[in-house]
Amino acid sequence: MPTVFDIVAHFEPSAHFQYSRKVRNDFAALSRQHARVTWMLGRYGGRAQMQTDIQGIGVATRIEVGRLAFGAASQAGLIHSAFELFEASQERGLVSGRIDRIMVHFSKADARPLQRESIRRAYDGAFGGGDCSFLCHDRHLLEVGQCVIYQSLVQYLREDGLYHSAHRNRIEIVRRHLQQEVGRYENHKFYVRPQQVEREIPKLDFCYTGAAPDRRVEAFMEGYTEEHPVFVPPAEFQAERSHFVELNDYERASRRFGGLWVLLRDIVRYLQPQQIGVIYLFFDDQLQPEIGRPFTWEELFARQRNSPYINRASRNSQTFLEIVMESLVRNRFVGATGEGFALAEGFADFKHVTFYQLGEYRKRLQ
Repeated sequence: MPTVFDIVAHFEPSAHFQYSRKVRNDFAALSRQHARVTWMLGRYGGRAQMQTDIQGIGVATRIEVGRLAFGAASQAGLIHSAFELFEASQERGLVSGRIDRIMVHFSKADARPLQRESIRRAYDGAFGGGDCSFLCHDRHLLEVGQCVIYQSLVQYLREDGLYHSAHRNRIEIVRRHLQQEVGRYENHKFYVRPQQVEREIPKLDFCYTGAAPDRRVEAFMEGYTEEHPVFVPPAEFQAERSHFVELNDYERASRRFGGLWVLLRDIVRYLQPQQIGVIYLFFDDQLQPEIGRPFTWEELFARQRNSPYINRASRNSQTFLEIVMESLVRNRFVGATGEGFALAEGFADFKHVTFYQLGEYRKRLQ
């Protein structure tokens, strides 16, 4: 069956952007160059449309376009042409700013990996910079972006990876100091280098890199934060880049409150705090996931009543368990079988991540 992709690019707002007649005419000419025959299917047909929104004191623009693909061979090319249109509009100054985020809508998007692969190829060809992931807003709507992977979901739940909450105060003190003294450290960037210690809390070293070491930077940092950063030469930093973690990333990865983003192959889903508590019901007393073992409703409810990971007020509520289990099955963290419920296939490979929109990811690399 043919697939209709409805694609929307949102651009950063600007207080100086004017949606003038010249802008409209130039965009109409550009959209004709990138038009594709779609027989008027989809919400936006084949011709791109530009819309404007008021955001604060600025004007934000978005470009909406539809693409009709009759076969898998043509999907990536058609989607790539839409991405090229977004980039061309940005380069010619026809939109309010740089691309902020891209949304793609097509039927049953979360269950069609071949179509997502076409989007990934188009994304890599147009924007490059690594493999893309898809944030699932609902089963038909995906947001295209990129992830920073921290650890496996199992490591997060057991807290036995490189990211440990014991270092959160140290991280927060350094981050606060850097925010207060922006000018003093503007020529240097700060990172942490975690190291695994068997059966103990990971060791954490603070590091900084730049053109050359600066004794004043080390003295100020040690005086205000009691942390002595170690200088890492740029060549060594680039050669061992995977060993260094940004302060913001370590803070997010070691956070033990709130929800978290989880990467299931190429789909990113958000786990609510109450969902995290129910997932612990599928772990044994040593916090090892019992993958492949089905649990009956009665077994799960009995575990819930004694679980320290579930709010005390909800432990005796069957309604709470029913609602949360329904959402976990729907989001494919848990599978429902004839014998009961079990952790989803591939659960051990699920990753704890942070999802970045396209614009945010580009800023992060700068």
